[in-house]
Amino acid sequence: MRLNSEPKYNRLDRPGHPDGMTVPEGYFEKFAASMADKLPVNDLERQPAEELKPRSTWMKLRPFVYMAAMFAGIWCTMKMFTMLQQSPADLSAPQTVQTDRMTASLSADEYSDYLDYVWSDYNEADILEDLYNSGYEPTSFQP
Repeated sequence: MRLNSEPKYNRLDRPGHPDGMTVPEGYFEKFAASMADKLPVNDLERQPAEELKPRSTWMKLRPFVYMAAMFAGIWCTMKMFTMLQQSPADLSAPQTVQTDRMTASLSADEYSDYLDYVWSDYNEADILEDLYNSGYEPTSFQP
């Protein structure tokens, strides 16, 4: 009976014991030649090399045309975004409206409704600022 203190040895771990992995003599030296003999012949090696055709004018210009088209597309995209971001009319600038035609076609009641609609967007501060910007002098007002 063995004691637990005795080490257990594996048969393969003993010195001088072969591990079972052996290769015949000269196997790796002959391997490349024997593998080349076993492979089929490549069809590309039999065909003669094709002559390269000269590049046409289109093939030379194609990268530049594609690049120009790309920059034109970017320009159009940026133009579209700037057009969408701009307001249709600058609201701080005074707008000229042809009221002659409008007032001629409206009755008195419709005209007062129109003025109520237009002036509802203005408050007193906007009216005073417009008067000041147009050069109104409060001293020139005579009640």
